[in-house]
Amino acid sequence: MTDAKQLSQYLYEQAPYITQEWLDMRKKGINSIYAADAGDHLERQLREHNEKLIHAIINYFLYDEQTAHQELKDWAKYVSELRVNGQVPIHESLEQFRLFRGILWDKVKGFLVAQGLDLDTALLYGQKINDAYDFMILHFVKHYDETYSSQMQAQQNLINELSSPVIPITTKEAILPLIGDLDSNRTHYIQKNTLELCSKEHYETLYLDMSGVHTIDTVVAQHLFQLIQSLELLGIQSVICGMKPKVAQVSIQLGIDFSKIPVKSTLSHALADLSYKQQEEG
Repeated sequence: MTDAKQLSQYLYEQAPYITQEWLDMRKKGINSIYAADAGDHLERQLREHNEKLIHAIINYFLYDEQTAHQELKDWAKYVSELRVNGQVPIHESLEQFRLFRGILWDKVKGFLVAQGLDLDTALLYGQKINDAYDFMILHFVKHYDETYSSQMQAQQNLINELSSPVIPITTKEAILPLIGDLDSNRTHYIQKNTLELCSKEHYETLYLDMSGVHTIDTVVAQHLFQLIQSLELLGIQSVICGMKPKVAQVSIQLGIDFSKIPVKSTLSHALADLSYKQQEEG
């Protein structure tokens, strides 16, 4: 396909000018990496990435489909990860793809008209460019979503870890402070993490400080009750401290029976009792 090679050569030569035309469309004074005044470093980066995209689209005409697809996938994966790490909203990138497609199409149409190609050939080349571009966008969105979701999960895991620490107070006793809203995912993590740590450290008593919990639902209450039962099977005594009246009322309404579990009005009272007990034993 001589015409295809000519089109590829034409786009390759025009790549810097196509990219410059796209960059010239940027606006100033917007908080985005696509802003005209975002800085020389970002402009160089955008220029480099855009010209690589053009080359990947050109290769759609020159190489087998598998090779061409892989290059587009690699580009989409690399750039989408940069956009996620740079906290660039996906709609901003998709808008830039739309603008760039228009510029690219104008160049392609100019070439086709200048070459006087028949309609069938022109449509064939146009379809190939659209296929390549749509394939790139599909994988850009896919990798963007995967990267974003992975980062959000990592942040949530860190939040869970920092917000539900098991704090040792002696070699046998520890405190689990529960703070803020408890949802199903968080209580599931607390249950799993607490059991692992308490078993590892061989604690005998765990004080569940609930003074920072202001509401509770059926699922959360069941998770906490299962945690207490699991601790009991491990030989670890649970002591509930600082439960709010509202939480206590909801627990009763939900049919959660905490009556067989030691309860203290505050954590300080529980620790005072522990101190008194240690003095007696000493």
